[in-house]
Amino acid sequence: MSTPDVRGRIDAVWERLSPAERRVAAMIRHDPELLLVGTSAQLATESGTSKATVSRLVRSLGFQDAAEVRQNLMSARGTGLPWAAEDAAHVDQRAVEARNLDAAFASLARADRPRLARRIVRARRVLVFGERGAYPIALQLRAQLAQVRPDVRVGPAPGQRLGEEVADLDRRDLVVIVTVRRHAAGVDRVVRHCVGTGADVVVIGDPTAAVIAAPATTAVLCPVDSPSAFDSLAALFAVVAAITNDVYEASGPSGRTRVEAVASAYDTLGELAGP
Repeated sequence: MSTPDVRGRIDAVWERLSPAERRVAAMIRHDPELLLVGTSAQLATESGTSKATVSRLVRSLGFQDAAEVRQNLMSARGTGLPWAAEDAAHVDQRAVEARNLDAAFASLARADRPRLARRIVRARRVLVFGERGAYPIALQLRAQLAQVRPDVRVGPAPGQRLGEEVADLDRRDLVVIVTVRRHAAGVDRVVRHCVGTGADVVVIGDPTAAVIAAPATTAVLCPVDSPSAFDSLAALFAVVAAITNDVYEASGPSGRTRVEAVASAYDTLGELAGP
């Protein structure tokens, strides 16, 4: 089931709908995500109809109830297939991003930010894993953590498999698994394997990663919803910045020494251009 299918179902039954049902259907066809973010009561209020009208429309579309509609839409959205609300050009993208950021930072707060930072500082080594859309986020996390503490790796390296990286994990290590919808096949097995080694496992992803993250010690879930065709990763990158800043503060003098050593190495090697 994809969101365009919802619009198609509405088109297929349009002539059979009552005037009240058409008012609800027109709203949903315009922006199917209303079925995800709104309740039947809210849809009824906004369309000037009743909850009974919304329920009749849902059944006319071939669903048992609104919960089944949401489940199907979440499954479709969870695949990461690009589609846009028909009025995407008129949606306040900044307001959407603000809601995503609020939800992401609320999830990070529930993960106990200070303790998470201390766990990252104290780990023998940190392995960051991410594939497909999650790979740039994993790279950013690794790049920033490596400024503050030694032995931060990103895996798998190009041309390699993850097995070499996880073969000798133990309880002294911390693994961060970044995964974003249209998750790479087998990422759930990676989580379970790393947990089984005794390593401290953190999953950073969007809400569709909740089941994948269940065995992990910590999950930070960041919405990526957007009215446009493609997901926005802004909240994920913001959370990465927050975590690494927390780690910098938690690392104390050793972290600052590490930052200075890295900067000195840059200068010695002439790797970075001036401002």
